[in-house]
Amino acid sequence: MRTSTLRDLARRFSIETSYTDAAGARQQASKAALVAAIEKRSGMSVDDAAKTVAEPRTVEPVTVVWGHAKPRVALHGCTRAEWDLALEDGSWRSGRADVVDGVLTLPDALPYGYHTLTINNAHETLLIAAPMKAHAPREKTWGVFAPLYAAHSRRSWGAGDLGDLLAYASWIDDYNGGVVATLPMLAAFDDEPSPYSPVSRLYWNELYLDVTRLPELQPDDLDHGAIAHLQQTPRVDYAAVRREKRRVLERCAARFARNADFERFAARANDYAQFRARIEQRDSAAYHLYVQYRMAQQMREVANAARRLGAGLYLDFPLGVNPGGYDAHEYAHVFANGVAVGAPPDLFFTKGQNWGFAPFDPDAVREDRYRYFRAAVRQHVSHAGILRIDHVMGLHRLYWIPDGGDARDGVYVRYRADELYAILTLESQRHGCVVVGEDLGTVPPEVPKMMSRHGLRQMYVVQYEVKPDAPLPAPPAASVASINTHDMPPFAAWWNGKDVDDRVEMGLLDEVGAQREHAAREQMRRAIVREFVDGPTESAPRALEVLLAFLASSDAEIVLVNLEDLWGERESQNVPGVPERSWTQKFRLGLEQMRADGSIRRVLTNVSARRARALLENQHEQGVKEG
Repeated sequence: MRTSTLRDLARRFSIETSYTDAAGARQQASKAALVAAIEKRSGMSVDDAAKTVAEPRTVEPVTVVWGHAKPRVALHGCTRAEWDLALEDGSWRSGRADVVDGVLTLPDALPYGYHTLTINNAHETLLIAAPMKAHAPREKTWGVFAPLYAAHSRRSWGAGDLGDLLAYASWIDDYNGGVVATLPMLAAFDDEPSPYSPVSRLYWNELYLDVTRLPELQPDDLDHGAIAHLQQTPRVDYAAVRREKRRVLERCAARFARNADFERFAARANDYAQFRARIEQRDSAAYHLYVQYRMAQQMREVANAARRLGAGLYLDFPLGVNPGGYDAHEYAHVFANGVAVGAPPDLFFTKGQNWGFAPFDPDAVREDRYRYFRAAVRQHVSHAGILRIDHVMGLHRLYWIPDGGDARDGVYVRYRADELYAILTLESQRHGCVVVGEDLGTVPPEVPKMMSRHGLRQMYVVQYEVKPDAPLPAPPAASVASINTHDMPPFAAWWNGKDVDDRVEMGLLDEVGAQREHAAREQMRRAIVREFVDGPTESAPRALEVLLAFLASSDAEIVLVNLEDLWGERESQNVPGVPERSWTQKFRLGLEQMRADGSIRRVLTNVSARRARALLENQHEQGVKEG
């Protein structure tokens, strides 16, 4: 088959034939990669796919209606249509209308929601009537980043729990902060520490249950010696924490008296509980129903308490799910077979990355009316005041790697971004949840444009933005600003170039490259000192303070402080590609120690004061404009 014909065929299946890499160079997909992708997308050989002529559909399975415009529905093969509209609230509308230039226009605007339009008693489309923009923050605020497994206090069992999360929120509220950001807290297998490989995006991880608040708990259930041992381990021992918590939770589950509220919950969660029991090969469905029921209760309580304190919880929506987990099994029909999501080679990962989970099938997920995606988003926004969408580019396209292939054999496959954004804006507005897109690194130009159009906040990260030879740009107003992220080295490690040495050790950088990186880092340090530090000092703590002051005084709507930076931590929470150094690091200081630390109190007090000043200045500017 001619290359030009192959490329045309690929585009028919939403496969991109080229992309711009991290260095700005245009990379063409190989012929072999296009053939493999076409065969995965079509379910047939590339020759048969080329012979197949797709019959135009009467109506697409999903139609988006933005704002309060009259719905316009593309129809093929109709000049006049009888239509019936089932609104989400249970009411009905119907009528007849001419189809003009292939478009049926309904006479009235729709309330926001998910509605079903039936054409000529035979063809259906899901009408998503969505607000143009996601919910916006009420005012400028700030908070802290605290992965819950790492956060701890004197009452913790070797890993933080929801009681700790509430305690951290209360502590930050003392400084007029309104946000506690954390990593995904979703259901996980016992041997999987990564928060980005959940069993499900619909259920929570019982590891984070505050056992001490369970009404079924009895004093004799607690093994204080075992708890003390878990508290003293240098890193999170997931197996030991789970073992001790499960011992106690099984006792609580055995005492639990089922009630009507539980029965309603169990009707929804029974399939999940049965799945976990089959995986464990134990009669444990009742246990999983109990822990999920109590986890759902505690999550609601913590989310409501956090909202009362300020903007609320800042949760993280992971890009994918564990391929052996509940979602991948229960909703297998919306996931693509024989491929995994990853990333093409770049300057950091020269061989590319394979993240090991299946992507949505672009056609199947639309045919299913995005039921699973809607449910997963709703599970998060109903608890979060702010929701971060991991790898927001995934709303537009994902890099598909064929099973058994190399990351260099992958291609980008496109999705219906407008439909995914419509679900996000609708659920965001319904639940009063701000949506943030993780847009770091190299992303196509349409991504920031789409985020701006629909009110998704962008991320501003100092360690990404600082350049050796230019002033640090100011954070945009519609952004979440921070020094770093969980995938980056803490500030003290970055400041001293420890991350460069780590890349040499991992084989990602040779000595010549390391010298070049260290020289560039030295220039960055000097640029920061010149711009922000009053005096010749180049100490990491001083540089951190002035940069946090810069962020707190900025127009950014939300500022996040990485707690580990406040005591000069040098080990990262996540070292991509090094699982033994990822997701197990406890905070060096417990909550009580942080409260007592004068240096930490000083930094947070300064951040709080500068945020308050920025808020007052913003309110004054708004008053002048309105006046």
